[in-house]
Amino acid sequence: MRSPLPSLVSSLAAVLVLVSPLVARAQEEPEPEAPAPSPEPETVPEPSPEPETPTLPPFAPPPQESPPAEASLSPSDIPEPMSEGRTLVSLYNSGFQWGIAPGVVFSRGKAGFAVGLRFGYGFDLDSVIVVPGVRLAGYFIDPNVYLGMPTFKIVLPIDRFAPFVEGGAGVGHVDGDAAAKSANGVALMGGGGFMIHFRPIAIGAEASYQVITGTRFRGFGVGPILALGF
Repeated sequence: MRSPLPSLVSSLAAVLVLVSPLVARAQEEPEPEAPAPSPEPETVPEPSPEPETPTLPPFAPPPQESPPAEASLSPSDIPEPMSEGRTLVSLYNSGFQWGIAPGVVFSRGKAGFAVGLRFGYGFDLDSVIVVPGVRLAGYFIDPNVYLGMPTFKIVLPIDRFAPFVEGGAGVGHVDGDAAAKSANGVALMGGGGFMIHFRPIAIGAEASYQVITGTRFRGFGVGPILALGF
């Protein structure tokens, strides 16, 4: 029986003859270089956020004061200055004042001399002047009459012309005579007048009607008014 070993050896030898050139060629060829890794893009560091600067509120100007009321007045609202005559009326009737008022009184068909003493304090209210005060008077007529009372006077100034009205209530006394005994009662007075003011004098006239309750006295008095040096 023929051994298969020689044929196997010859087959291996033939294979080696065929393979050896391939192996030699493979060894001569350089191995392909591995592709170089692509460079990674440089990472640029992000800038650190700047600290936030606190936002200040815009500068607010200080509040402006409202202009005085006079600045907003229209020309028609601005009071006109007093005329010279109106100023004289105010000077005479404003503030503390006193005066002596002579005159004539008529009662029950008789006439007699009258004299009065007045005190007052005036307040100029622009359209009018008010003068509260006190009046003392004596009427020398048979029988004589005396009275005293608080009064209230209102003056209506029209430039230098000053008409006024006046009234009062107080206490009155009538002396006794052959027909009646002396008596006391409530004295009532009402009247008015006018004055014209110049510098340095003022002239005028007044009239009044007086009654003393509980007595026979009913009197009507008139008299001039003269003022100097106001």
